[in-house]
Amino acid sequence: FAEIAPLPMGFEHWISLYLAITRNPERGRLVYDAGTDAMRLLWTPAQSKVSVDSARKLFDRINLRNATIYRYDLFGGNRTFADDFTYHPLGGCVLGRATDDHGRVRGAPGVYVTDGALVPGSIGVNPFLTITALAERNIERVLAEDYAR
Repeated sequence: FAEIAPLPMGFEHWISLYLAITRNPERGRLVYDAGTDAMRLLWTPAQSKVSVDSARKLFDRINLRNATIYRYDLFGGNRTFADDFTYHPLGGCVLGRATDDHGRVRGAPGVYVTDGALVPGSIGVNPFLTITALAERNIERVLAEDYAR
């Protein structure tokens, strides 16, 4: 899936910026580094290859049909794709693993997760409705069971 995104510059720049969502079986992992007392994301550039290849297949067709070309000056390092970020990061405190089935953090009474951290990986689209539905579902149960008077 790809959607065109505005590149607001205030003047015509003849650039089409697309956001692409691809299916990638790779998953990053967050690990705690005791030496720095910080979390680290374990993800290598090679893990992005399947996504870049998939996006390139689509954009090659778009370029061919529209007589357009890739830009190599937008993302640094002479790259045509910025594959080092995500618009909708998910996971980290997955529902049913780090939490119970309603977002209660295991071993931490009174601590709840109600955001995209509950979702284990990409769902293929902007996840805001899924996250909202999970949060509403979870809070109803939490209020009924943990805060009932």
